[in-house]
Amino acid sequence: MKEIRINGRKQFGGQVTAEALVSKGPLEGFTNQNPMMGWVTEREHPLYKVPYKDKVLVYTYARGSGGFAAFGSGPNLPAAFVHHQSNALSNSAALNGRIPSVTDLEIDPTTVIETGDKVFVNGDEGYIIVYKDE
Repeated sequence: MKEIRINGRKQFGGQVTAEALVSKGPLEGFTNQNPMMGWVTEREHPLYKVPYKDKVLVYTYARGSGGFAAFGSGPNLPAAFVHHQSNALSNSAALNGRIPSVTDLEIDPTTVIETGDKVFVNGDEGYIIVYKDE
């Protein structure tokens, strides 16, 4: 198994290893996701109705209004957030749900991580390790 370490910045502390769910584009909150069901409701989005509960949610950045904080609420929380560009939206979701989060990574994680990869998120020290089958 190949390990790839990507350094970034701590957004919210905690450590977890879980399966990745990758969005190659941004994610939007408010009416574009359902925290009670734990999936994206934006019909044209590649993750439409794909459950994110207990997954490392990997995305480029959060967009839209403060409604993105809903990704950190409800019974179906992601295990962690990993995203390339930080903003107040993703920060509020991580804080709201107390979800380990690493951001401002040295490379866009969506270019390395694929859905199904195992990812160790170290929100305490601000790095991730991607485990790839060879």
